[in-house]
Amino acid sequence: MSAESEAFRLESSAMQAEGTDDMAAAPAGAPPPAGPGRRVLGRIYLFEWVAVLSLLAVVAFALTAPVGLAYGYLARRTLRRMALIALTSVACILAAKVFAGLRSGAPFRSWLVRSELARAGFWTDLLRIIVAFSMVQTAHLTFKVYVPVINSLNYDELLRRCDRALFLGHDPIALVIAACSAPLILRAFDLIYSGAYFFLLWGGVVLFFTQLDGARRTTFFSSFVVMWQLGLLFYLLLPSWGPVFTTPELFESALEHMPATVWVQSHLYQETASIIRGDYHIVIQFFGLAAFPSLHVGVFVLYSLWAARLRRIWLQLALCCLALIFIGSMLTGYHYLVDGIGGGLVSGFAYVVARHLPGHGHDNAAPPRV
Repeated sequence: MSAESEAFRLESSAMQAEGTDDMAAAPAGAPPPAGPGRRVLGRIYLFEWVAVLSLLAVVAFALTAPVGLAYGYLARRTLRRMALIALTSVACILAAKVFAGLRSGAPFRSWLVRSELARAGFWTDLLRIIVAFSMVQTAHLTFKVYVPVINSLNYDELLRRCDRALFLGHDPIALVIAACSAPLILRAFDLIYSGAYFFLLWGGVVLFFTQLDGARRTTFFSSFVVMWQLGLLFYLLLPSWGPVFTTPELFESALEHMPATVWVQSHLYQETASIIRGDYHIVIQFFGLAAFPSLHVGVFVLYSLWAARLRRIWLQLALCCLALIFIGSMLTGYHYLVDGIGGGLVSGFAYVVARHLPGHGHDNAAPPRV
């Protein structure tokens, strides 16, 4: 017998022995431990409850709102787009796992047998996450488009006053613009906020799905969807457009060097203005205006919280992205300072709820490695 085969046999024996010890440790009369088949669909995750509630809200809005068939068309088109993003992310996740297996130095077949890819629970969880993600993001984006239909109030002036109160009467956005007035800096933030953000967002999803496993992965996704839908609730309760749309003169000099941002903002304004006029048949591409809270910032607060449980390098990268997005959110005019703070609080709440909810388990991982 080769050394490789002998090592694999010893590992399999150890795994069997571990299962035997668990059964021996169980009290008399207790039910046997749940086998792999029982664990596959053994519980309804928090993210699935959020997905079901999101779906019910979409159906209720479609049946009662004055937007007519346009909403149904938008929801179907968005669902297809979100499913495609989810499937693309899954392909990246699987590729990353296989690449890690190849780099491990172990024979690929024996690595595959020991990996999560050989477990039914991994695949069923992945399928459940794809479905839940598609439903949650569809509800989030389509409701965001119709915020002016649901609540016609506007709280930009309140947010502006909160900003000034935090800075003792000064406008923090004006200070950020003054500090980042160099054309090269403005162009860099233009590329980061209007281009790289999308890839940073989904790169983070791929990272955590490959670095986290089992209960930690499903807990991460539960915190992810709770953050998005809690943010949506604030969009509906406290509608706001953002400083660049209410005080555009403040951003004129900065936006001269931010062509990508100007292009996106002009389309956002046209779409939102059309919805306010009652023109619901406009083709939606950018999914509405909503300043408070900033989920651009919130995403990277959540990533930083989870990265703190991984390698230190991931935490450092997450914090770097967080700083850039926080500054960029004000420099581009999409958000007030208080929006970023609100996004961080929403993400922190989602993280705590998901990690301490019964049924998701607790993450007792070791401190991050260097």
